[in-house]
Amino acid sequence: MEQDSAREAHGIAVPNGPSGLRVMSPVVLAADDLAQGVGIVHDTQAMPRQQPTGARRMSLTMLVVRDQADEFTGLPRGTAKPLRFLSAFQEAEPYLGLPTHAFKLVSWLVKQTQPHDWEEGSRPIAWPSARREAEFLGLSPARLKALNRALFEAGVFVIRDSDQGKRYGRRGADGRIIEAYGFDLSPLALRFDEFIRVAAKARLERERMKALRKRVTEARRSIRQAGEMLAGLGPLPASWPRLQGETADLVVAAKAAERSEILAPITQALERRKTEAEQWVRDTAKSVETNPVGLVSEPHITSTNLSENPSDTVIAPEDSSRAATPEPPTDAPCPSAQAAVPQPPPERVLRLKASQLVDLAPRLGRYVTSESPTWREIVDAAGIWLRPELGVSPSLWGEACRVMGREQAALALALVSTKEPGHFRSTAGGYFAGMVRKAERGELHLERTVWALREAKWGKADKRRMS
Repeated sequence: MEQDSAREAHGIAVPNGPSGLRVMSPVVLAADDLAQGVGIVHDTQAMPRQQPTGARRMSLTMLVVRDQADEFTGLPRGTAKPLRFLSAFQEAEPYLGLPTHAFKLVSWLVKQTQPHDWEEGSRPIAWPSARREAEFLGLSPARLKALNRALFEAGVFVIRDSDQGKRYGRRGADGRIIEAYGFDLSPLALRFDEFIRVAAKARLERERMKALRKRVTEARRSIRQAGEMLAGLGPLPASWPRLQGETADLVVAAKAAERSEILAPITQALERRKTEAEQWVRDTAKSVETNPVGLVSEPHITSTNLSENPSDTVIAPEDSSRAATPEPPTDAPCPSAQAAVPQPPPERVLRLKASQLVDLAPRLGRYVTSESPTWREIVDAAGIWLRPELGVSPSLWGEACRVMGREQAALALALVSTKEPGHFRSTAGGYFAGMVRKAERGELHLERTVWALREAKWGKADKRRMS
């Protein structure tokens, strides 16, 4: 039995009871097996083993690519610019689903060709050895074969083998190819227009995604700022937890979106919730403003009879400016004895219209929807939206309104928003707090900053035109 098991393991036919023999694959018997007279049964249905021919195994896709490449007849003499084909392929390559090292290999091969190889009567073929290609890419032979086959099937190039399966080529005295076997790069020329379209479509998609992601960020920040504002005005609406949870889910979905057709409806849903939150803020702020008790941050603004000449406002001595300001009426709220007298409206002193401030301070302008805004709208945009963006606390904003007046406080906050981050020693909120302290001491001169900003934005000629 042990002998039978050993022979069966080696593919030898062994007796299988009275019914006959179990058929195994034929083998060459050892001498002791022949001496014992063990019979051999050949498998007459076994196919003869084929010897390797060295030819490349071709898939149907590769055959189609090769047939398409055969249709390339070359470009007119003097018009071939292979680097244009390479540039188009480079732009499209990230969106073709190709393996790593694809562009590196194609670029290396294209640079081994000459312009006249792409012209009529020739063919753009490069024939580096497999060893040289592996060294250049730093890949193992197995990975190199997989890369070559993937790019062949993707229609990037065609591999043309000699009868021996080797790559080689030779050129004539004029430098033109006489015979060559290797990488045929003619598909790059045939697909040039396709690569241009793919790159243009991808560029448009990138722009769409960039714009949508920016809208997502703005909507998310606006909803967060609305929540902070609502918390400062009183109890949050009953539906706020629902809106906050939906916003969080939408933000997660937006981060996972990879195509604009998926991100667009998510963005629209976020913007609807942004509109809902902003409406809550307006309704809540309106109800607070109509409260008979009033707000500490809303002092009465009194009119003055300051000169309409801008030079009087800009360069007049500090003492004379303060002397020209009348005392506020006795019923004006003055929470602190140290509070500065509210300044007149900027439109009177600086001849600065609300629409002009929006132009001078673009960050404020993002929150002003009216084409011809009023100063009331400027104050609302500054206090509700620009304030939290700059990191100014509600208490500091209220103090600024008390000290400077609402319109002057909005103007000061807008001017802070025009500064670069490097301008501040600490933060924009800290800078604004310093302006409030200066206003309390009568040392704040916003007119100087406004005229400097005007000249930088519109030039000196516009200052005279607008006076």
